Amino acid sequence: MQIVVGKEALARGLARVQGVLNRKATMPVLSNALLEARPEGGLRIAATDLDITFDGVMPARVERPGRVTVDGKRLYEIARTLPGDEVSITVDDDARVVLRCKTAEFVLLGIPADGYPNLPSAAGQALTPVDGLALKALIERTQFSVSIEESRPNLNGVFFHSLGGGRVRMVSTDGHRLSQSERDLSRADRALDARDGVIIPRKGVAEVKRLLDEVGPEVELGFLSNNLVLKAGELVLFVRLIDAAFPDYTQVIPRATERKVVLERGPLLAAIKRISILASERTHGMRLELTRLKLTLVSDNPDLGKAREEIEIEGYEGGDLAIAFNSKYVIEILTVLSADKVVLQLNEALSPGLIREFGNDDDLFVVMPMRL
Repeated sequence: MQIVVGKEALARGLARVQGVLNRKATMPVLSNALLEARPEGGLRIAATDLDITFDGVMPARVERPGRVTVDGKRLYEIARTLPGDEVSITVDDDARVVLRCKTAEFVLLGIPADGYPNLPSAAGQALTPVDGLALKALIERTQFSVSIEESRPNLNGVFFHSLGGGRVRMVSTDGHRLSQSERDLSRADRALDARDGVIIPRKGVAEVKRLLDEVGPEVELGFLSNNLVLKAGELVLFVRLIDAAFPDYTQVIPRATERKVVLERGPLLAAIKRISILASERTHGMRLELTRLKLTLVSDNPDLGKAREEIEIEGYEGGDLAIAFNSKYVIEILTVLSADKVVLQLNEALSPGLIREFGNDDDLFVVMPMRL
């Protein structure tokens, strides 16, 4: 195998697979990236951890086709620091990978590509054009509340439900808070068909967002066997879905609320961040004391001290209430929002709280109360 490729393109292609490479795998080859100089031209760079597969092709001058696998992390570290503009990559019969760039030369010991796992392919599959920016917004508003408890695999991802007509809902929960977001992903003349919900694993969601950050709105989406497939030009990402049933999340969303208050998002977020400085490092608990004229935030930590801050409110409906929440959860919700105002909807002290952007019916966030 012999190929010449631009240094920046090579580094960019290797950067894409860093999140997929499995450095702790029992199969050493899974820490390697697959390099393939294609007979028809171009350099293919792929990687898999058997759950997530990234496959991409970049322009390159192929002098001798071939395939090899090589340590993806070290190759990336080398590629991004090479001194020149073009990199010559040569692979001999013993899978030794030689990189030459200007005055630098590196030799890496590779593994023959014959031992690399078979990779999924989207060739011939009908994928649907979707709005990548809308898909990215869905992820940003649900990704943060995915459970990290491995004992609950059905909560270790984001629930993706195509409602039909191009409308998609994504939901995540860790049992303490819930995020739900809807968007229209339609692009061109085709829309995603309605289908039962699937669970995209936490790591897969992160890789989807990483790709969307790079490619922008022009993407295609589909499902192949038990994989979600996202394609942008010559770049394809496969994510193996979680084989489990997502819980009936609608049961925890309040259908009606007795108390409703409109708050300025920025000042509220800043106040909660200040209050949380003295909150318990274990529970992050804070108390909200709501009256007709003001909202008082309180954190009381016997080991550190006490903090209290008052916020003027507008448009309040309901009676006085004292309720406690995990300040960290509320901060994360307010941080992903962008509207100037938010709506806080409450019932009783031990009932879930509902947070929305003012005038936005597409997104909602539920936070379970605490006992303080």
